Amino acid sequence: MTRSEAAKYARWSAAAATLLASLTVGVYLERRWVAYREQQKAPPPAPQNVTRSSSGLTFSKGEGTQKIFMVEASKATEFKGKEASLLEDVKITIFGKKGERHDTIHTQSCRYETAGESMICSGEVQIDLESKTEAERAARDPDIKAAEKVHVETRGVVFNRANGMARTDQPVKFVFPDGAGEALGVEYHSEEGTVRLLENVRFSLMAPEKVAPGEKTTGQGAKDPIRVTGKSLDFERESRTMQLYGPVEAETRAAHLRAGKLTLTLDVAFRAEKMMLTPGPDKKNPELESKSADGSTNLSAETITAQFATEGWLTKIAGTGNVHGLRRTGKEVDDFRAERGKMELWPKVNQTRELNLKGAVELKTQAEVNGESRTLQTNELLVEFVGMKEGQVSKLKRAETLGAGSIEWTDAAMQTGTSETAAKSGVARTKLQADKLEMEFGDEGKARRLAATGKVLTERAVSGKPDQTAMAQSGVAQLLASGGWSQMDLQGNVRLKEGDRSGQADHATFVRATQTALLTGKALARDANTETQAPRITFAQTTEEIRAEGGVRSTDFSTKGSGAQLAAAPANISADTMQANAKTGRALYAGHARLWQGDSVMEADSIELLREARVMNATGNVRAVFPQAAGQSAPQAIAVQAGPRKARLWHVTAGTLSYHDAESRAHLKKNVVAQSPEQKMRAAVVDLYFTRAEKPNSNATSGSTPANPAAGAQQIARAVGAGGVIVEQGSRKATAERGEYSATDGKFVMSGGDPTIFDASEGITTGRQLTFFLADDTIIVDSENGSRTLTKHRVEK
Repeated sequence: MTRSEAAKYARWSAAAATLLASLTVGVYLERRWVAYREQQKAPPPAPQNVTRSSSGLTFSKGEGTQKIFMVEASKATEFKGKEASLLEDVKITIFGKKGERHDTIHTQSCRYETAGESMICSGEVQIDLESKTEAERAARDPDIKAAEKVHVETRGVVFNRANGMARTDQPVKFVFPDGAGEALGVEYHSEEGTVRLLENVRFSLMAPEKVAPGEKTTGQGAKDPIRVTGKSLDFERESRTMQLYGPVEAETRAAHLRAGKLTLTLDVAFRAEKMMLTPGPDKKNPELESKSADGSTNLSAETITAQFATEGWLTKIAGTGNVHGLRRTGKEVDDFRAERGKMELWPKVNQTRELNLKGAVELKTQAEVNGESRTLQTNELLVEFVGMKEGQVSKLKRAETLGAGSIEWTDAAMQTGTSETAAKSGVARTKLQADKLEMEFGDEGKARRLAATGKVLTERAVSGKPDQTAMAQSGVAQLLASGGWSQMDLQGNVRLKEGDRSGQADHATFVRATQTALLTGKALARDANTETQAPRITFAQTTEEIRAEGGVRSTDFSTKGSGAQLAAAPANISADTMQANAKTGRALYAGHARLWQGDSVMEADSIELLREARVMNATGNVRAVFPQAAGQSAPQAIAVQAGPRKARLWHVTAGTLSYHDAESRAHLKKNVVAQSPEQKMRAAVVDLYFTRAEKPNSNATSGSTPANPAAGAQQIARAVGAGGVIVEQGSRKATAERGEYSATDGKFVMSGGDPTIFDASEGITTGRQLTFFLADDTIIVDSENGSRTLTKHRVEK
């Protein structure tokens, strides 16, 4: 969850709390009028001990010493033969069984029919509902207006003593200190203590202005009223329950509440205790819609319940079943869903203290301009708020998932929702999930840090790039003011995968701006063919660059296919640093670079590998070792051979070396020295030509067994030097402009310039071209006139 979603939910809760609190004030006052109907009982026929006179009539009913009601009429007329009486200027005062009430009913006349035991008051009926305390205060000072008095007007009231029901189908109007209402028809069942407004119930509420003692009112004019409508209303006195049947609507200029049914439960003092909103016959869920300068908000659930303190403020709001919230502004849309939710509020101010959502919780924010979205999913979410003053929105303090959760950021214009289609639609998506997520907020109520613990998994999908995933034991995301993330740090047994590349380390850092992943602490990276280990390895997702630092070691396991191959064995490379690109297939190892594969070894200041071109380039202080292809050997060496011989190795040094696998050639420059066990060659430039070793012949005799390098290994078959070539063999030294060695024949051919052979014991031999064999004493000299001269020299062994 991001701070933007949580802040919006705080504003929603405040809007809901304000509307529900105001609605409760009106309903609480309205029930006073309902209480009157329960206590109203039409007077029975005057008992024998009551005095009748043409000037007036008075009688009452009580229990013990408590008077329940008293009927007074200024004039009573009894109709002979009609079993009916006419009472005029009738006043009924209801005290209640405990004497706490002082409700009065007044009408000009009522007809009492003894046969049907009914009292019919066809004219206007006025009812005033107030407590005994307020009535006594008004009696002491008539100028004081009762603060809680409710006035009701109707007509055509009929009370049937047999079934205890009073009823009228005429319009009913009522006025209370903070509003007024009307309905069509009312029924009052005295035995059950229930009252029903039959049809078209509607009333307006005006929230009272709170004024401290000694302060004056602001005088800023009437506040926005709350208009409430319903089909009918029931009140049960014994259970202290009021039910408004729908469709129920409560509306202000800024908010609109819809429900199928509203149920209000009162405490023993008839103060609001709990309000419940439920669907009606149409099965539509209750919904609260509010509008403000920055957009509209909708909240709905199958059941919405509000709890009230005895002082009147809201303490808790709960939603059950398909809880849904939606908020739209000109810039973004906020949406949340859950199976149930609960808000606890700070006392007096109706501001959220704690929000708890349970069951398939999803919170989503989507920008309308560029489509960027943030989505939180969990099974249970707890959000805590800092208390604020009345009229202010609570600031977020912390939020946590009480179980596994995930948060996803999508940074693109199109929303697809799946990683498979993310690349096709241009979506860049980042997801973080763990056993628990916890978000911290700063003093301004803005999210600044998201911590994840237990089975942490991140996913990053960028348009046109392989998906990147990482696993760890814990992680922390640094959050931006806009609600997105800037950096993620993963700790503990980190595992990373991107396409065919993977990695592992003790710690990983992902930076959103550069779209890089840094592995540190025993870092290891793999792809389809290679493995690299280093203290630090960095992946760049957009460019597919890889950089390793602090002592690098790589192994290339491919023995055929792409890349240069010196042997049919894994190639190992070490260096101080490595920089590679998976897209171009280039890798550069710098600083004490060393490559070894089979019998071949290469060392240099840097070694560059070009996969597509199948080229290796070594630069700076190059030193290399290559095996030589099998060829002629001296008879003495053959005689002492007792089985397969080890490969004969050449040691090479140069300023640069470039090996081309397609040509099986290595090109060396800058003070090249190529040395085998029998000879040493120096030149400005040397080209080494290789041939692949074949599988040894199992039928060969031991006397002719050649050197046995691994099958498929590159072996020097020919070496060509140019530019001041010097060849040394024991005490023999040959010089020429060009020198060529053939491993198959075991011979050197010196040409160009003034080919010369120096021998300490036999002297100097020159010619246009000199050919000498390493295995024996033979030297072939080609003279300028084309003749050939054979000279024997002693070759020291």
